[in-house]
Amino acid sequence: MTVLFIVGTMLALVLTGMPIALALGATGLVLVYFAGLPLQAVPQLMYNSANAYALTAIPLFMLMGAIVERAGMGKHMIDFASSLVGWMRGGLAHVNTVVSFLFAGMNGSSGADVASMGPILIPEMKRKGYPVNFAAAITSSTSDAAILIPPSITLIVYGVLANVSITRMFLAGIVPGIVLMLAYMALSHFFAVKHQWPVHETFDVKRVGPATRRAGPALLIPLIIMGGILGGIFTATEAAAVAVFTATLIVLVFYRNVSLGDAYEILLVTAKRTGMVMMIVAASGILAWYLSNRQIPQQMAVSLLEFTDNYYAITLIVSAFLIMLGTMINGVPAMIILVPVLLPIMTAIEMDPIHFGIIFALATTVGSQTPPVASTMLLTCAIAGISISEMWKMNRWFILVNVIVMLLVAMIPVFSLWLPAAILD
Repeated sequence: MTVLFIVGTMLALVLTGMPIALALGATGLVLVYFAGLPLQAVPQLMYNSANAYALTAIPLFMLMGAIVERAGMGKHMIDFASSLVGWMRGGLAHVNTVVSFLFAGMNGSSGADVASMGPILIPEMKRKGYPVNFAAAITSSTSDAAILIPPSITLIVYGVLANVSITRMFLAGIVPGIVLMLAYMALSHFFAVKHQWPVHETFDVKRVGPATRRAGPALLIPLIIMGGILGGIFTATEAAAVAVFTATLIVLVFYRNVSLGDAYEILLVTAKRTGMVMMIVAASGILAWYLSNRQIPQQMAVSLLEFTDNYYAITLIVSAFLIMLGTMINGVPAMIILVPVLLPIMTAIEMDPIHFGIIFALATTVGSQTPPVASTMLLTCAIAGISISEMWKMNRWFILVNVIVMLLVAMIPVFSLWLPAAILD
């Protein structure tokens, strides 16, 4: 009942227009007040929640993303992806998918992805004859699915909450991310063939070289991040600082389109995005104390295991619950509330915490595309200039594909656990 109270209260407050961090904090205050904890202890709980070394990666990766956006590296990514897959039927849809996954390796945020790529790709797809609701759906879905690709802010938050290696989380997201990308491309190809969308260009190997040279410096950023982590040169958190330095150097030396005068805007965007995430993390400390003090995760684990101890049954139940909740509460807040509650249940059935983190991340991508919250979907609708109902006609098929991939990954752990084990063990 307590978890239902938390979710219901938060949802009610968010629907009134209250920011998520305040709704989370207000819900926690009510609970700790009735639990008898002195309110003077609340600031300390919030400080302790945000005072984690691994979380310093968040503002740094946010800063890197802001630099990348300001430099307009997305346009070079589009040209590079177009040279590789633009010749296929439904080529611009495939370009859209590939760009989202490439760009995710440089910003770690689905919101930044759709805000940067949407204004470029959606009008271009409309101009080439694609239905606007399809252009919006593929842009929105691929932007959210990119949270599986390092450096994902969602995976960093989960790693801190679950006390697992962020490096392993980054590696675990790569294969499911690629599977989801290929699934989206297969769906796009199906629609392209069904509706006979034209092929706008032919493959030209001479185009690949120049496009790669222009995008090459930008592509170095994710390569350096993951190469350094896998090579043991620096940790995932230290990689964030290296990423900022690399992005700055590339912008100043290669692209030369960002001046010192742009620094204020870059830092302002970084501060706003970091503030939103860190306020949510800090407010979660209040709820975390209450859940731990009342041993609610342990009680829920016992109750569910009394109902069934079948690995696959519990996995399906929890997956369905995550999808349902994700339609009402955004990914990071949902993760902060539920990881302490659900992780003991999943470890009780001997599920690897890394594997559960990927399932959770996939569930958040479904929720972000499904009303009533549908944060990424709403942003994409605003960019495309269409209604939610119009976009839903096409977006539902991408959501279905996402759910299928999520269940596939949930039932076959090797998708998320093979790469970390192969590289790190």
